[in-house]
Amino acid sequence: MGHAGQDDEDIIQIAQAAIDRLTAIAQPRYRYVKLPLDAMKLPGEDICRHLAGCDSMYLLCATLGAAVDREIRFVERTSMLNALALDAAAGDGIEKVCDHAQEEIRTLEANSGRFITGRFSPGYGDLPMTVQPELIRLCDAPRRIGLSLTQSGILIPRKSVTAILGASSVPVEGRRRGCGTCRMTASCPFRKRGITCGS
Repeated sequence: MGHAGQDDEDIIQIAQAAIDRLTAIAQPRYRYVKLPLDAMKLPGEDICRHLAGCDSMYLLCATLGAAVDREIRFVERTSMLNALALDAAAGDGIEKVCDHAQEEIRTLEANSGRFITGRFSPGYGDLPMTVQPELIRLCDAPRRIGLSLTQSGILIPRKSVTAILGASSVPVEGRRRGCGTCRMTASCPFRKRGITCGS
C-alpha cells in the first residue's frame, strides 16, 4: 500500500479487514502445462538466459477469480483507502497462489530427480507482453480457469498472473526476479528509499 511501516492501528485494521474479505471471496485457480522449449516462440535474451540448461518448460496461468475484481470496483465507490487495501491484499494473494503452484511443480519434478527455475513472466526484462495470447492458449486458460485476455492485452480477471518456469535434469536457477528484470526500476519508490520490494 506504500505505507512507510510505522505502527498505525487504523492502517493495520484496514489491511486486516481487506485480507479477511479477500479470503472470503477469492476463488483461486491455476493451471500449468509442461512443454518442450520450442513449443512457443519466446523472444528476448532474458528468457533465453532464464531457460539456459533447461530441456523443457512449464507455462503457468493463475487467477483469483472475477469476484475480486468486482469487489474492488464496488469498494472504490465508498472508500479509495479500503479499495487500495483490498487491491494490495489481492496482489499478495495472487503471488501466494503462484508460489503454491510453483511448489507443486517443484515437487513433481523432484520426484523424478529433476529441477526447476523460478517464475519469469511476460513483461520481465525484454520478454514482451505479446507472448501472452499464445501462453494463455497453450494453457487452455479461458476454458480451464476462466482467464482470458482483452484485445489491448489486459488479463481478465485483473488479479491474475502468467509465467514460465524451466525444467532440467541438472540443477538450474534461471534468472532471479529483482531490480534487474523489473520495468519499474527507474521509478521504483522502494529503490528511492534505499530498499527493495522484496525486503
